[in-house]
Amino acid sequence: MTNVNQHQMPLKRAMAGAEETLQTVDEATKALHQAQLEANPEQIASSIQQLDMVRQAVAQAQGQLDAQLTDSNRQDLQQIQDQLAGASQSLDEVSSHTHLPKQVR
Repeated sequence: MTNVNQHQMPLKRAMAGAEETLQTVDEATKALHQAQLEANPEQIASSIQQLDMVRQAVAQAQGQLDAQLTDSNRQDLQQIQDQLAGASQSLDEVSSHTHLPKQVR
């Protein structure tokens, strides 16, 4: 007989992955801000690339949560989904206000 907790494992993995992604968003954003403070074009370029990868990770985490969504867990997942949506918007905003100096382009 299958243990009931085994059915919850994909959901728990999706939630843990989403929370890890949210932490990565914070780290990537902080790294970009630090690079901008230091006016380091190479670090800025690297941070922009990292933001692009993190944006993809956010989309993937949203997809994994959507795949696990049921009526019974909708309320539990809503907060994490909202946080991921906010992180995605934040990444878009940060990216739109970040430009490389012309000599690095």
